[in-house]
Amino acid sequence: MKNLNRALRMTLKYRWSLLASFFCSAMVAVLWSLNLGAVYPFVEIVIKGKSLHQWVADEDTESQQLITSSQNSIRELEARLNANLKPTESSKIQGEINANLYDIQIQETRTAGRAKLAPYIKKYAPEKPFTTLAYLMALMFIGTVLRGMFLMGSMVSVARVGQRTMLDMQNRVFQNVLDMEASELGVKGTGDLISRIRGETGAICQAITTLFGKTIREPLKMTGCLVGAAWVNWRLLLFSLLICPIAGYLMLKLAQVTKRANKRAMEDSAKLLNRLYQALTYMRVVKAFTNEDNERRRFDLVANDVYKKSMRISVFGALSRINNELLGVSMISLSVLAGGYLVLNSTNYLFGIRMCDAPMGFGSLMMFFGFLIGIADPLRKMADVYNMIQGGVVAADRVFPLIDQVPAIQDPASPVEIPTGKLDIEFCDVRFEYEPNQPILRGITEQIPAGTSLAILGHNGCGKSTLINLIPRFFETNGGAEQSDGQVRIAGHDIRNYPVKSLRQKIGYVTQQTMLFNDSIAQNIAYARPEATHQEIVAAAQKAHAHEFISAMEHGYDSMMGEHGGKLSGGQRQRISLARAILKDPEILILDEATSQIDPESEKLIHETLAEFITGRTTVLITHRMSTLELADKIMIMREGQIVDCGTHDQLLSRCPDYRRMRNLQLEEAA
Repeated sequence: MKNLNRALRMTLKYRWSLLASFFCSAMVAVLWSLNLGAVYPFVEIVIKGKSLHQWVADEDTESQQLITSSQNSIRELEARLNANLKPTESSKIQGEINANLYDIQIQETRTAGRAKLAPYIKKYAPEKPFTTLAYLMALMFIGTVLRGMFLMGSMVSVARVGQRTMLDMQNRVFQNVLDMEASELGVKGTGDLISRIRGETGAICQAITTLFGKTIREPLKMTGCLVGAAWVNWRLLLFSLLICPIAGYLMLKLAQVTKRANKRAMEDSAKLLNRLYQALTYMRVVKAFTNEDNERRRFDLVANDVYKKSMRISVFGALSRINNELLGVSMISLSVLAGGYLVLNSTNYLFGIRMCDAPMGFGSLMMFFGFLIGIADPLRKMADVYNMIQGGVVAADRVFPLIDQVPAIQDPASPVEIPTGKLDIEFCDVRFEYEPNQPILRGITEQIPAGTSLAILGHNGCGKSTLINLIPRFFETNGGAEQSDGQVRIAGHDIRNYPVKSLRQKIGYVTQQTMLFNDSIAQNIAYARPEATHQEIVAAAQKAHAHEFISAMEHGYDSMMGEHGGKLSGGQRQRISLARAILKDPEILILDEATSQIDPESEKLIHETLAEFITGRTTVLITHRMSTLELADKIMIMREGQIVDCGTHDQLLSRCPDYRRMRNLQLEEAA
């Protein structure tokens, strides 16, 4: 509940909407009670063929008769009290005298109240019964219309608070997710993160809307009815509420069980979303290996678990509704039995306990029942509130850890400004491991002078991509508890001394796995520099030899690329990625197998472009193509997280067996 309370504190930002909602809810409760209170004048006055004028006169006459009767009884009892009686008999008679005195006081109070109303009734109330009935119905209609307007105001105000708070949470979660390390995204799963950003914040919004909507509005309506019922007969009301503690205990137990069920359901829903996201993202792989049936089975298993958890929550919701329905029926049943006994027997006592100041009439009993029915309706509407709130509690426990999470990659407390111009890169005993005691990099030390290029060769899994991912701080260097993790230096400073954003603005990054958005080609190229002009975008595309195929498309640079650039070939996607890097014009360029999917004809043209583009620019290349190696000033050979050798092509050819072996394999494949 602590995290849901934090979400509720976030709603205070929209305090005026909350105040408007509270005011509207209070007005709904007042008008709800007044509408139900109209039962008494309808039954007691109009149906008996009286006007309000006649009712006041008759009530005054009846009160005077009751006062006279009580006074006569007191005189008789006082005469008996003066006789020599036993103490017990005297005490009993004195009690009867006090009861009659109390009855006189009650009737005098009621007479005084009617006396205050009499001038207004005489001035405004109609004199004929049917006209009185018409006025009464008109007032009920107006009250219902007003109640509907205030209800709408309450619901709209609460919806605004809930939706705006949900939007605030989504923005904060998304902001923190973007600050996560890439490895953290892989651990949590894309589907789980999407579920938390969209699904769980939606559940919190629903809980907020419920808490500030139904949870305030319906109890206020109940309170208004309770006040009305207490005004009619507070003793009978207390008797009717004897069943409430039992129902409250059952409700508490159901809420606890529902919270656990909601937590499991949300976790399984996130798994289902992960399964769905992966199957749809890798649809071609699924079809290529004819794994549709297997994916359906896996999806069905997870979906079936979600179904079972959802049904369990539905059962608890139904039990909550039954509990509330039984509470309402039990209250009315108790009041019908007790009230019926008092009216039918014209008595003030039940089981020797005084239940009312004066014998209840049929009209006042009907009004009492009307108020109790008015309590039952909000109780029924509150049946699903507990499930929604418990769902919100669980959702908040899943969302706020993402909001509270401190990104592993942080700006330094005292940042150093990155110098302008050419930048050198230096790896100083760099160590890294994804899992404890499973090192990926084992003390890499190498320098890339400013304006030069370094190509990195090695078998898959030797740590090449991990090493270059340390340069823009996608990961942080680490080497275990007992050894230094080393440093990656740019322009003589540890990159951890630079602001992260400033560092990455200096770096262009092109990977083998092209990362393109479902947007226009122009927007994808301009992602590097959103303020770039169309002419600059076209110039970058021309340098990447992408302009020709882009111009041949129906909408040219405004053509949509599809999911992950699916409307383009692999080579075309890589040229778009290169154009993006060229447009950025970074001081440092990282190419991770950036030309692996380009056809030989395009490769030659792009190599010419790259040869010109990387001149005087610090460049790091990962490649297995010998043609690409010609672009590099130096070549570094890696094996099992360590540097085997580093030098020029001729130097490595003369002294490095690993390099000769890789070169010979390339030549054999080319032949």
